[in-house]
Amino acid sequence: MFMNEFMKEQNMSDLKVKGVEANDIIKRRIRFLLDAAKHELKKDQVVTYAMRVLSNHATIGKDAGSAEIKKQNKTVSVNAKQLLYSADLATYCQNTINEHPKPIQLTWEWLKNHAGTLSIEEVWNEFINNTMVTVTKDEDNYIKAKGLTSIGNIKSRYTDLGITIVTLPETPRNFHKRLKQRA
Repeated sequence: MFMNEFMKEQNMSDLKVKGVEANDIIKRRIRFLLDAAKHELKKDQVVTYAMRVLSNHATIGKDAGSAEIKKQNKTVSVNAKQLLYSADLATYCQNTINEHPKPIQLTWEWLKNHAGTLSIEEVWNEFINNTMVTVTKDEDNYIKAKGLTSIGNIKSRYTDLGITIVTLPETPRNFHKRLKQRA
């Protein structure tokens, strides 16, 4: 009964933000998160996983494992770009990390603080506006060493640390496919 009332309150029309459509799967995950944020005291593994799945969809348009996201994510650090252009795809994937510019914990706190008033579209926009960035493992370690594992924003986690973020003209996978075709 509760879920039917909840669905009536939310606008269930398809949402499309920055080219990534919020399909029924995404909407169900967001409804789950909103409900959990209203009733759970802390973020458990199920909530964390749902948030990571939404982040995957926002970043590459589908759920996928870490390596697949690295192969499709065009938002990278300059150092990750240099690695991509100088090594094979397997080496690139082994030496990079998919990083959340806004830590999952901060997104959870935002959800908890506003769950009663947020729409599905607003939550989806939050994920779309904070898609993953692929950085080198050294850069990830540097972010952690500076105490920014679960805090901070794009400025404090990247810009202030000298990590420059760029958008590639094509996916890492397509870059390497093109290289192979030339050889």
